[in-house]
Amino acid sequence: MQNKVNIIFDLDDTILDFKKGAQEGLENILKQYPVPDVRFDEWLKVFNVVNRNVWREIEAGGSPKEWLDTRFSTTYEQFNVKQDGVLLESAYRSLLDENFYLIEGAEVLLNHLKEQGYTLIAGTNGQSSTQRKRLKGTGLDQIFDQVIISDEVGVAKPDPRFFKKLFNQSKEITPENTVMIGDSLRSDIQGAINAGITSVWFNPLKLDNQTNIKPDYEVDSYDALEQLLTADSLQYAK
Repeated sequence: MQNKVNIIFDLDDTILDFKKGAQEGLENILKQYPVPDVRFDEWLKVFNVVNRNVWREIEAGGSPKEWLDTRFSTTYEQFNVKQDGVLLESAYRSLLDENFYLIEGAEVLLNHLKEQGYTLIAGTNGQSSTQRKRLKGTGLDQIFDQVIISDEVGVAKPDPRFFKKLFNQSKEITPENTVMIGDSLRSDIQGAINAGITSVWFNPLKLDNQTNIKPDYEVDSYDALEQLLTADSLQYAK
């Protein structure tokens, strides 16, 4: 890869198994704050719709705290139940803080890349306390050289300002020698495009790309990702 050595990894559902921990947390929330005659799968469908809309607003520049504090109250409103959104968000956040699940093979991949001299950077949207605790709980804080969290930067991916702090901190890290890897087209890949960074869509579920967002590369496994990153033929953004 010559001197192209800087790799930004999204965390949730790229390295950390966010879905597994989130599922457990949401099940716990509904057990504590039940809706009469409503099953978890029914409630979850509604929450997922509300949550997608909330994150679209955040990715468009909205305040993360203000929007996240509404997702539970809005969900319960769909079932004609009133709940304190701030209280439930806090309870859910505490559960997420203990989500230390890694996607199988993630740590092996990161260690392989670290051994080869790559600079590894975690670049994630989310709350600072949650992401920092999860990095420490999984031991990834000892692997990543730098960490960028939207809550600390003040803007979320895909805003190009998310990456600006990184480039301002080190003259050796530039858009031309950096790769962004993530599972989200709207957040990670569009963010990389906006910042002029080479993008790799991590797509283990082999989903169809039904957007007009075009990643530079697409992989469906860590093995394929490592092969791509270490290939001499990998082209970088100009």
